Amino acid sequence: DYSQRAVEIDPPSRLTHEPDTWAKKIVLLRTDNSGIVIHRLEGDLMEHFPDDKSYELIAPRAFGLKPENPLTVATSRIAVVYDEGNRIIMRGDAVILRLGDAERQPLNFRSEELTLLVKEDVSFTDLPAIATSGRSRMSGVGMRFNNATQQLDVFKSTDVDIAPKDQAAESAPNATPKGLIPKP
Repeated sequence: DYSQRAVEIDPPSRLTHEPDTWAKKIVLLRTDNSGIVIHRLEGDLMEHFPDDKSYELIAPRAFGLKPENPLTVATSRIAVVYDEGNRIIMRGDAVILRLGDAERQPLNFRSEELTLLVKEDVSFTDLPAIATSGRSRMSGVGMRFNNATQQLDVFKSTDVDIAPKDQAAESAPNATPKGLIPKP
């Protein structure tokens, strides 16, 4: 009786940052209230970590498919998913491509690490980043892109190169291409 009371038969599980489940070739979908897919997340390998309730994906591909916003595709080497899929941190050659349409050229936003706020359709980084639209290019440290409003803000060390062809394509003279808007 004493030995049984002295040693726990089923000790509580330790929460360490070690995966407890995994899956290969995953596809996760999020729908709106009417059942239309608005976000898609794919990856070659996914592991779940119970200590912080995060998921790590290898070779992730995230798609923003909201009908009212332009289509976006984000890729990186790895991604860490938090908050039930509402915050995704893309690491290693992180790229977000907003596809072009009749009103605007494609926008390519890249950095070593990008954070996606899925519900808000916002992407940002505090690291050096480069955004290109057509032949125009903007670089700086710290960028924030809001896909719903199509505004791209650059916070420090801004360098803007607007191609003459892109300037001529805008309706107003000397306007920046849509999507490349430096923050004052």
